[in-house]
Amino acid sequence: MNDELLIEECRRILRRIAWRLQYRTRKISNEELPIIENACGQNLMSSVDAKLHVEELLNSLPSKAIFIIEQVVINRIPEEIIAQQLGISQQGVNKYKRKYLEVLQKKIVSDRVSS
Repeated sequence: MNDELLIEECRRILRRIAWRLQYRTRKISNEELPIIENACGQNLMSSVDAKLHVEELLNSLPSKAIFIIEQVVINRIPEEIIAQQLGISQQGVNKYKRKYLEVLQKKIVSDRVSS
């Protein structure tokens, strides 16, 4: 009887962990991928023009921001690893990423308005 309770408790914990991972992945995708898709259009993401546009947008940022966005958003490397490489906290990487994704989003919107 005690073993059954332990097994059920483990299952409950594993389901919660799986749900959190799935939620976190969905949240990251919803925050980061639309910026790239809005800039280039979903159908054009593989085109050379779209890649050049994204590269041009990235090159307008400071080098640290370029590194963080390329690694975390494009290459999907966890923020914790990038934080260790840069010698800053994971929260610092996240804050920097969010700040410069917003900058990119504003540039995309202003480019569309001026076109």
